[in-house]
Amino acid sequence: MKQGTSLSKGQAEVEAAEAVGYTKEELLSHSQQLFGCPPEVLIGALHENTETVFTIPEMKQFIQNFLQRKVQE
Repeated sequence: MKQGTSLSKGQAEVEAAEAVGYTKEELLSHSQQLFGCPPEVLIGALHENTETVFTIPEMKQFIQNFLQRKVQE
């Protein structure tokens, strides 16, 4: 038997689900459940972004970057 790093069934399913791409509209409609923020935050995070499909981890990174930006005076 080969011993190595193997993912449990649950971990593999989570990683597979996170790798799936979702449209902006799908993510906006489920923003509170997925990211714990209102859709307006996603709109701000995606401002000037021309992509049409996003993964959940990718969107979490966009949100984090958006919320940490300094406000220009």
